[in-house]
Amino acid sequence: MATTTPNFGWAVPTSTDLVKDGAVAIETLGDAIDASLVDLKGGTTGQVLAKASGTDMDFSWVTDATGIPATIFDAKGDIIAATAADTASRLAVGTNGQVLTADSTAATGLKWASAASGQAAAPTCTAYTNGNMSWTGGTPQNFTYTSEETDTDGFHNNSTNTDRMTVPTGFGGVYVVTISYLISGAGSSYHYLQIQKNGANMNGTTVMSDPNGRGSLTIIAALNAGDYVTASLQQSGTGTFYTERRFSVTRVGL
Repeated sequence: MATTTPNFGWAVPTSTDLVKDGAVAIETLGDAIDASLVDLKGGTTGQVLAKASGTDMDFSWVTDATGIPATIFDAKGDIIAATAADTASRLAVGTNGQVLTADSTAATGLKWASAASGQAAAPTCTAYTNGNMSWTGGTPQNFTYTSEETDTDGFHNNSTNTDRMTVPTGFGGVYVVTISYLISGAGSSYHYLQIQKNGANMNGTTVMSDPNGRGSLTIIAALNAGDYVTASLQQSGTGTFYTERRFSVTRVGL
């Protein structure tokens, strides 16, 4: 008997085989073919045949991967999202009014969440201090602030660099900057009130001649993340005087 070539080597009869040997060879050939094609049996409606490995005649029946099967959907509003590369998953519909939100902790990287209500508040900070402050006449001195009325995003620190408002990362833009003060009992003949950006004076000075001085100054400034603003007062009296000061920044544009 001979064998088939070049692939499977199944036994086959030759022209010189006896009748009995030929019948055995045919039976052997049939058994070999039957065994080789075993992976082609079975399967269900809609499945397709795929290679299971690099081994000859090694196949398996799988769900058709040329598209996402409709059976993945369970309800109205379901959507498809990925849980990993080449892996589709069902994300069930949310509740009325929810919005689709990115969430790296979720299996699909997405979740349904309640929509934010109203308009986000403008980034703003107001800091103040009421109490005695020591002054050296004729020397500009920065106001300091140890209490906050509001601070939406960490502009001010009540214990470090208490004289300044620093623009947080991601919050650059156009700001309204306002300083107001009252200094009592200084007997001063003049006051110079100024606002600084990164230590340099900005936008003018107001002069006050009231011995019990009070004043305010408002400017509009373009500030980048990391910029800081301060306010200073120069007055002619030397000593410790009761001083009220209030400093604020509010972003009004990008």
